[in-house]
Amino acid sequence: MLRNSVFRTACSGFQSMPALRSSLARSLLWQARRHLATVKAHEILEEKPAKATSSDQWLKTVQGIDPFSKTQSRVYGSSASSAVEDDPSADKASACSEHHNHELEHSIRDFLSTTRQRPRAGLKADELVVKCPVCSPGKSRRLAYSAHLNTNTGAFVCTGCFEQGSWDKYQELAKRRNFQNTIPKSRATDPLPFEFAETTLMQLQANLANHEEIYAALTGQEKGQLRLRPSVLAQYGVGLGFVNTAVPEILDLEALAEGCDNSVPCLVFPRTAFRTNSFIESSKDSGAVSSTGRARGQESAALSSMIEEEEDVSDPTGVAASPSEFCTVQLKIVGWNIADLEMYVPVDEAQPGLFGFHVASAESPDIILTGHELDAVAAYQETGIPAVSLPKGPYQLPLDAMRALERYERVYVWLDDNHQGAAAAELITRKLGVDRCMVVHTKGGDPQGPKSASIALARGLDLTSILERSQPVQHDKVLDFSALREAVKFEVTNPDLIRGVESTDLPGWNASFKGLRPGELTILSGATGSGKTTVISQMSLDFCKSGVSTLWGSFEIPN
Repeated sequence: MLRNSVFRTACSGFQSMPALRSSLARSLLWQARRHLATVKAHEILEEKPAKATSSDQWLKTVQGIDPFSKTQSRVYGSSASSAVEDDPSADKASACSEHHNHELEHSIRDFLSTTRQRPRAGLKADELVVKCPVCSPGKSRRLAYSAHLNTNTGAFVCTGCFEQGSWDKYQELAKRRNFQNTIPKSRATDPLPFEFAETTLMQLQANLANHEEIYAALTGQEKGQLRLRPSVLAQYGVGLGFVNTAVPEILDLEALAEGCDNSVPCLVFPRTAFRTNSFIESSKDSGAVSSTGRARGQESAALSSMIEEEEDVSDPTGVAASPSEFCTVQLKIVGWNIADLEMYVPVDEAQPGLFGFHVASAESPDIILTGHELDAVAAYQETGIPAVSLPKGPYQLPLDAMRALERYERVYVWLDDNHQGAAAAELITRKLGVDRCMVVHTKGGDPQGPKSASIALARGLDLTSILERSQPVQHDKVLDFSALREAVKFEVTNPDLIRGVESTDLPGWNASFKGLRPGELTILSGATGSGKTTVISQMSLDFCKSGVSTLWGSFEIPN
């Protein structure tokens, strides 16, 4: 009778709407009554065990399964996917999705070939760096590649002008005359990205190992030395070059590696990126030859030594035989004990890269972001967490680096522990996401503590413990107990520094309350006739005579 009444109620709702009063409602009611009529009395009275339904079987299958276990999730997937496999609509949807992706891939490949572009590999595996259809006109061919194109969705975003949109929008913008004028008229495509000869990179690493003074300052264990392991320096590819300070730009890489009479030693930090990706490899231009005369498909022995997991400490420039999927796209050159000497080769950033990008594996969920290259080396050596450094100074995070850090679940922001570093760390964490960023404070509240990871390592401190004390960025409108405790402690221990507006007629009041301070609410309570109104009236007259703005309001008198 309960189910019958439910269906009656439902059907009465249909009958109240003339447009829906049809045979459907009557059919539903007839089916419900027919089902109730087939129920026998003995079936109701007998207590039989309920037959296991499909949902009960599913519960038995997944009971005790750890949802975070990869092996068990495979068992669960195999037992629960039979219905999906038998569903022809699911197969059809999957086939349609594969067909759409195939069509999008062909569309992107054909359009880039038509416009004679030579895409670079981005800092994400499914990303291409292509010409921006908006801001590339007027730029050199090397700097015109500033748009990041997702090969799976076709969405693009430019790091130069911040233009973004779908693949259809990219094609529509590229049809404009300004962009069409940037297409080479001849059959030749745009030049290849800049690449370094592997012999040059290996020579720079060998220079560092052969320079006794600088090598000892980096790897020595004495006081004032950084205590960096040679294998980690080789893994990051840190080298040593020689720069002529009279020349504003480095034009000869051989001179950088060999030096001259007027050159000074400089540390060289390579910035790496993906050499290629599956999209470029399957294109027709994958076998093109770079400006160094080496085919892009060949592997760099210098980069292979940088990503080798187990290095021989006695030979920091040892060459590994494993292939490298990364390449060096730019060199950052910093003077050794020379202030304000910082140069880049090439000067422009035709292809984005990060120092230590090749160390950060795809399997690692965490990454450390530092402001200086040696801090990244020290943090990775002591904590085992991959570390990269900011590409444009210790306080700037460009959009390229932001996109490269998207895949990590936890980002430790480890900048200089000073006022500028704290402000930059807060800004960077808000860009990357406050919920997944932790700020590392190297000093740990000690004013005389080290300001960076490399200095902390040189002092023999435990960097892992420092990392474990990292904290998230505090909300602007929320105060924790520690902040309030320090504020109250300061007021109690420094009463003379927080004096407010004092009374000239009530010295005892001044001794107890230290005056009335702006932004505070002072409440006087007491029994009737204890003198509350008298004291407040006297203070109001006192403040008026002193030139202090005073407002008197009596809320006990009805209007």
